[in-house]
Amino acid sequence: MLLDAVLNEPHKVPSIVAENPALLYETNWTGENVLHWLSVENLHEEVRLLRGLGSPIPAYALIDAVDHGYLETIIALLELGAEVVPSCITSALNNEYFALSRKKKSLIRRYFRQFGHEI
Repeated sequence: MLLDAVLNEPHKVPSIVAENPALLYETNWTGENVLHWLSVENLHEEVRLLRGLGSPIPAYALIDAVDHGYLETIIALLELGAEVVPSCITSALNNEYFALSRKKKSLIRRYFRQFGHEI
């Protein structure tokens, strides 16, 4: 319900969450809340919307965004106060499955440095 509203009728999301704040904490079968799912899909504006309404940011939302190299989502999550676990971020940067370019890895490291994290 919440995901559909975020994707199709974002103007209704604040009232939906006001009526049922627990929706921000519900997870799918993989343990992802809606904000995490949006991060994996690189929907950074929608991430901002849910965080603004009080959604928690699971640590793996940032890790998954780094895995995929989603620059806008990484920046959004850092700005919104995502927890940074340096060892997990380093592993995500070096994930051979996604094989980020050296340029993209360097850019991501600079973003983290701007937020006070040495990766």
